[in-house]
Amino acid sequence: MRKNKAQALIVAYMVVSVFITMVAALSSKAISEKNVSLRNKLDTEAFYLAEGGLEDAISSFTFAIANYQIQPDVANYSVTTGFDTFPGASVVSSVRSLESADRLILEGQTNVLVRNYEITSTAVHPENNAISVTLHQVISRRLIPTFQHSVFYNDDLDIAPGSNMDLSGRIHCNKDIYVDADSGKTLKIDSFYFHSAGSIYNKKKSDGSRLSGEVSIRVNKNGSEKYEDMDNLDSESETWTVDSTERWQGTVQSAVHGVTGLSAPAVASIQPDGYYSSMASVIITNGQITKDGRALTEGLDYPAGTISTSETFYNNREGKYITMTNVDLNKLANINNEKPDPNSPPYPNNLPSNGLIYATRDEYSSGEPGVRLINATQIDRQAGLTIVSNDPVYIQGDFNTASEKPVSVICDSLNLLSNSWNDANSPASDWASRTATPTTVNCAFIAGVDQTTSGHYNGGLENYPRLHENWSNVQLNIKGSFVALWNSAMADGPWEYGQPQYTAPKRSWSYNTAFNNVSNLPPFTPWAVEARRIAWWKD
Repeated sequence: MRKNKAQALIVAYMVVSVFITMVAALSSKAISEKNVSLRNKLDTEAFYLAEGGLEDAISSFTFAIANYQIQPDVANYSVTTGFDTFPGASVVSSVRSLESADRLILEGQTNVLVRNYEITSTAVHPENNAISVTLHQVISRRLIPTFQHSVFYNDDLDIAPGSNMDLSGRIHCNKDIYVDADSGKTLKIDSFYFHSAGSIYNKKKSDGSRLSGEVSIRVNKNGSEKYEDMDNLDSESETWTVDSTERWQGTVQSAVHGVTGLSAPAVASIQPDGYYSSMASVIITNGQITKDGRALTEGLDYPAGTISTSETFYNNREGKYITMTNVDLNKLANINNEKPDPNSPPYPNNLPSNGLIYATRDEYSSGEPGVRLINATQIDRQAGLTIVSNDPVYIQGDFNTASEKPVSVICDSLNLLSNSWNDANSPASDWASRTATPTTVNCAFIAGVDQTTSGHYNGGLENYPRLHENWSNVQLNIKGSFVALWNSAMADGPWEYGQPQYTAPKRSWSYNTAFNNVSNLPPFTPWAVEARRIAWWKD
């Protein structure tokens, strides 16, 4: 009996021992699996941190070049990225040039400077320093002069003209493009480059309606050039990616075709403490001219009337009186050889030695400031001129039409006044006397626009230059480049058509093909900077 009890006890001990061993093994396995799961989680998080740092480094690098923070051919650059959603985490990225010089690539008539860079991003997990991930990305950094685009928009681009309109030259948008035309009218895109980094829609953005006019886009098919209509083939079509390629042979591309955004200067660059004011050889502040750091005196250094600050007129779009700083470019260059007195030599040409004028006005009691360029049919500087202002700029009359030079205007918003403009006729009650006469402007522009919202059209590209007269059946000729990089901060009145604001002109607008030669670009033409991804790997 005792023997049986002993045997039973031994068996019981053995069962308990096996059970304990099994429990221990299972516990060990559970702990091991938990550790593996935690390690995988941390590895994954570190990977995504590195990937986020890599994307931020690319964006920061192109932005820094576009905004003059670093040289476009910089050999090395570093970026540290933090994450609001992951406290304590940071990624250090290094950017290094893989080539000693830029390569020039011609895409049609567009000059692109190309150089390859490698970006390396390393993320160390903040919860476990032993866990790190390193990613590498090779990019092709591409520099494109902004003014080698006929149209370049940083935000959505709307084009919906009420009359026939032709557009030529390279057209790029960093977001969505909306194109259409009124009934019986045609919008003709005479270009082999019509690209959006977002989507392309054949409708109006403001209300989603589709007009019955035609959008006709140039294509080179089987060696012959022709135009193909959109016919409701746009990014909303299920077969857009393939059918758009077949129809336009690469002329029309959107994000699904690999189009990426281009970095360009931000609005801070035009502020009084920004890049352009720091680089300008001539600075006009209210009524004071400073040239190369020296304050000039009217009547001693330049002719009387070169700068005037007392004129005002009513802007019906803004619903405000505009306090103007008038800049007489004819007098600033002293084209007429005026003298301080009969026995003195003529005043000098006070156009800037480096081709850059910065003008601003901060003295005004009410309404809104403005800078107006007058008497500027001739720009007396062979290498051209760029005029920058943080205020709205008004160009009055024919501009740069005699011995045309490379000229640009960069500003808060662009306003064009015809040859017949008279300040006294600006109030709404004098609409009939605000009838425009034919006017020609040869200039590249970077100016602010407002955005189309639901129920409100911003006027579209066809109203990029703001008009203030009755232009019905009157010719407005513009040759240059239309670039929109920011929203207007100062002039924010909404676009409306008809009296008392304006009526549309007969538009003859074209890209200035002289800009295809980089030596013919205006001084200080900024870069549009692109980063094309080439190769990627993980250590």
